[in-house]
Amino acid sequence: MPNSSKPLEKDPGTTRENKDLYIIAIGASAGGMEAIHLLFDNTPEDGASYVIIQHLSPDHKSFMAELLAKHSKLQITEAENGMFIKPNLVYLMPKGKNMTIKKRKLHLTDSKAIQPNTAIDIFLDSLAEDQGDKSIAVILSGTGTDGTKGIAAIKKHGGYVIVQDPKSAKFDGMPNSAIESGNADIVLAPQLIPKEIIAYLNRDLLENTLTDKITEADETALRVILELIQQNTPLDFSEYRRPTIIRRIVIRMTKTEKDTLIDYIEFLKSHPDEINILANEFLISVTKFFRDKGAFEILQEKVIPEIIENKLMVDTLKVWVVGCATGEEAYSLAILIVEHLTAIKKILRLRFLPVILTNQP
Repeated sequence: MPNSSKPLEKDPGTTRENKDLYIIAIGASAGGMEAIHLLFDNTPEDGASYVIIQHLSPDHKSFMAELLAKHSKLQITEAENGMFIKPNLVYLMPKGKNMTIKKRKLHLTDSKAIQPNTAIDIFLDSLAEDQGDKSIAVILSGTGTDGTKGIAAIKKHGGYVIVQDPKSAKFDGMPNSAIESGNADIVLAPQLIPKEIIAYLNRDLLENTLTDKITEADETALRVILELIQQNTPLDFSEYRRPTIIRRIVIRMTKTEKDTLIDYIEFLKSHPDEINILANEFLISVTKFFRDKGAFEILQEKVIPEIIENKLMVDTLKVWVVGCATGEEAYSLAILIVEHLTAIKKILRLRFLPVILTNQP
């Protein structure tokens, strides 16, 4: 089994410089092996490194390396203490261990027989600290909530989070918990995840190229794109910060398979619907009922009761809603307020008012 040998000292065929290495952490538990196999059936040599953190029984021999070797084009190795992570390799966490990463070196400690198992959270938290925006987290099938806290750390440090579609998972506890946290960037079936990873890596390279090497011709192209939006929509993004504009244009360029701004302009002119799609990308409309669970718990338990207690029955309770997108957060606040008023049998007039932001994003 050539795929399960130790990593070579030198890595021929690396497509990214060491400073740009992405580390992709895959967290899985019950039912995760099938998803892992589907994922690696479709994973090419992409210059990234993969680390698999799976809940393993310390009392049973793991055959993951042998089984995965039949599905992966990449070299596979079991992690050892102090091992330096290299591109185009898959690292497996040994049974009975917890694993962290620091300065791209793996560190192993004995895991304690406690429940719930938090091995995925432990590794993702350290990965976020170590790799920042060069970290990608993938949460696959499993029971419980392991990985949910870890992906929050990944997002906080600018990383990317992919979650298995719960409909395709044998056990949907971990995927559902990750999705409900609001930190999932995209939800996909396992076999579609590698394509998304490649698109994300390419998008990052293209974004860096445009940001760092913008030319006068590129500036002209950017103005043309913004003028097309202004001419065809009620929106004017001419004063938006350049990094925001470039990031969102690059997302659409990769999805429409355009390599240059000039090519993308021609695509916009021949596909008017793309102009609206791009404009919506700039708006970054992210919303969900009770999206930040912890924040809404504090609102429910402390903030709303205190505000209502200080209101008279003849008063009006005004709620100013900032950046409410399609309104799920606003409705979430309304639900909590009405529930509390009903519980204490108090009547107040409610008014929800949108706040128009004047600062640019």
